[in-house]
Amino acid sequence: MKARAWLAMVAVCGASATQAATYKELRTLNAPAPTQASPLPAGAKPRALQLARVVIQPKDGEAWAIAYTSIAVRAEEDNRPLYKLMTWSSGRVEAQTASFGRVFDEELKAAGFASDSGDSLFGGGGSTADLKVGVRIDDIKGRFCVDCPNLFNRSGIPATVVMTAEWEIYSALERRTLAKFTTTGGADFKTKLQGNFLPAVYEGFRENVRQLLANDEFRKLVTASVAPATITAPAISTIQLAPGAAHLGPPQAATAVAVVFSADGSGSGFLISSDGYLLTNQHVVGASKFVKLKWNDGSETLGEVVRADPRRDVALVKTDPHGRAPLDLRSGPVQQGEPVFVIGSPLGETLQNTMTKGIVSATRVEDGLTFIQSDAAITHGNSGGPMLDEKGQVLGLTVSGIMPAGSPIGLNFFIPIDEALRALALTPAPPATPAPAAKSEAVVAAPTRAHSGRKP
Repeated sequence: MKARAWLAMVAVCGASATQAATYKELRTLNAPAPTQASPLPAGAKPRALQLARVVIQPKDGEAWAIAYTSIAVRAEEDNRPLYKLMTWSSGRVEAQTASFGRVFDEELKAAGFASDSGDSLFGGGGSTADLKVGVRIDDIKGRFCVDCPNLFNRSGIPATVVMTAEWEIYSALERRTLAKFTTTGGADFKTKLQGNFLPAVYEGFRENVRQLLANDEFRKLVTASVAPATITAPAISTIQLAPGAAHLGPPQAATAVAVVFSADGSGSGFLISSDGYLLTNQHVVGASKFVKLKWNDGSETLGEVVRADPRRDVALVKTDPHGRAPLDLRSGPVQQGEPVFVIGSPLGETLQNTMTKGIVSATRVEDGLTFIQSDAAITHGNSGGPMLDEKGQVLGLTVSGIMPAGSPIGLNFFIPIDEALRALALTPAPPATPAPAAKSEAVVAAPTRAHSGRKP
């Protein structure tokens, strides 16, 4: 039986030995007593955690579970039919984190830890959690519906899953692995879905999460205070941004915004200087050295990624602007309640340069990094697009949004423009002065004619 369909995420730790399970061992498999992770002390301020990677990697060809099957297969050690050993033949399986992530977050919240569920519109790159958690399971054993009296029992059929998990805790701020932990545990479970043993697998994983949360060293690591990060210019030369010849208000701002295409997908970006520097998210450009830019008039240009800061999630692209004016940048704090406009390409180039409106909901500091919170609507493809004030000046750029159960709820986050510039060692240009409005000849002439026709 192949298990590739029910696993997906990415590996993290060094190899550990996997023991082959025998028929008799699996036939009598039972889970140890469950662990209860005590809640954190009152007043503790744990750092936010996100389950970012999971891998299942038992050794190919080894038996990992025994199950009741409709195919009569007689085991050599037992004269009872209808039980079959399942061997692993899927190799390294990297799965989506959603189902494992829900279990992980449920246990975090129950024990008073801070979670970042990964419901970000932009995946891991858009998460504000500093601590990323990876896990690899290379020893897993299961017993499904052995000795169950009725396979179709509506109250559920018995299942047991026991696993060993290798955990790795990585700090995105410090860019290094902080610690590794090993847990072993499982669960006896009744699943109501015939032939679907996933609930038992998730319950076995849940017990390992509880053991991790109960580990004293892990708890010390997660509750250790972190000084607020100061975004300083990198040890590279400062770039002075060139001012634009004209000020762009919100109605004209889309001319300075482009769809950014990279090897990892697409997002948005915007011109910040008249000589062709464009700002976007690092998670938009990924590892690409060159990106394609599509402008609102349909034309395309090539851009080179010249600087990037993964911690602050910003990147600088150099391109030929072909005379396009950049957006003005506004330094200083934002005001709660002030109106804002957001431009981006939700769902890709089809909806390029979509503008939404909202207000500044709040400013937040997560793991030492500042974010502007707004209810302005965003979704996939908005990453890297500008947030503007009523004058068309850039306040920040889109980075993430929370979308629980697949539905946006207006909790969206933006990187303040000041921090983005400092992270990339950029000096802003002075704002362009709005050109005086040209007086219409008809407007000037009309009053003259009316006045000259009146009698003194």
